[in-house]
Amino acid sequence: MARKPVYGHNKGLARTTVNGKRIYLGTYNSPESKAAFEQIMADWEAAHAERSPTISTELTVSRLAVLFLKHAENEYRRDGVPTGETANFRHALQAMKNMFHGVRCIDFGPKKLKQLQQQMVKDGLAQQTINGRIRRIKQVFEWAVSEELVSVNVSQALRSVHGLRVGKTAARPPQPKGPVSIEAVKAIKPHVTTPMWAMIQFLLLTGCRPSEAVALRWSEIDTTKAVWIYCPSRHKTTHKGKNRIIVIGPEAQQVLHGIREMSRSDFVFDPQVGFEEFVRKAYGDKAKARKVGDCYTKAGLNASIRNACDKAKIPRWSPGQLRKTRGTHARHHAGLETAQQIHGHSSKQTTERHYAFQDLSLAEAYALQFG
Repeated sequence: MARKPVYGHNKGLARTTVNGKRIYLGTYNSPESKAAFEQIMADWEAAHAERSPTISTELTVSRLAVLFLKHAENEYRRDGVPTGETANFRHALQAMKNMFHGVRCIDFGPKKLKQLQQQMVKDGLAQQTINGRIRRIKQVFEWAVSEELVSVNVSQALRSVHGLRVGKTAARPPQPKGPVSIEAVKAIKPHVTTPMWAMIQFLLLTGCRPSEAVALRWSEIDTTKAVWIYCPSRHKTTHKGKNRIIVIGPEAQQVLHGIREMSRSDFVFDPQVGFEEFVRKAYGDKAKARKVGDCYTKAGLNASIRNACDKAKIPRWSPGQLRKTRGTHARHHAGLETAQQIHGHSSKQTTERHYAFQDLSLAEAYALQFG
């Protein structure tokens, strides 16, 4: 095993040796030199963690964060591309590093985690965001236990810290978003491009997830029956071994027929076509649009709808609300089981809790008559 770097000094300067190479860090005992040494140690431990995992009482939370993020960059990938979960972990670990830089993992207990939790409240973060970050920090320590970097006692102690609950914290409570009205959807039509409007209609008519719509390919659509079937190769529950089936009815089929000639690749919704349309409207027919990606992204879809809402001077809504609109419509006209199948949920409870808002029309009619 390579020799572990040591923080030393020579004639007033801080220095260390890494793999036989001497490195000067600045003035001895200065914050800058210690921060530089901390980074060197994190890189060194990351390079040697897989070869010689061992529980160390000197491992700090900052070094643990570096080690885990290197792991996360490989673990949280889809089709070779990092997912948003890596960024979520980075935000959570950055908050921990900012508050407890230099604290040893063995000394990071429930009280410190609660202090971090309350600091997030003071910073104005929403309750849901805080709970997510605290959960991910506990997950990082569980990973460290599996890698024999910290004692299992540390991870078990952190589990005793519970998430914030509505009404018992000053943090902003979650604001569930309900279905979006058809009027609000139609209001943004003049402010979006043709492919974007087609995708919005497709989301509204099928109830699929935004991630499934932006990745829609012609080759993944079965058009042999009256109702077309779309089975995305990658979806939210792929890692659980579940299949996802999206049914495409006549109205949604008509939407796809309308943009078939526009698609220049296997992707149904072509962002290049949309961007060229935007450039022509903004700068004239002679303007040339730069090259963009082969398909839209969830972030791009969100941004387009958000900007269109601002231009239409209506409250902002998100593409995920189109899914709730379809689920609520399906439940009202065909029942909860139909809404469950459209959304691809394993249980009716999930559909009822998150997507298909309860229909109170019968209860309201009864109240008017007998209440």
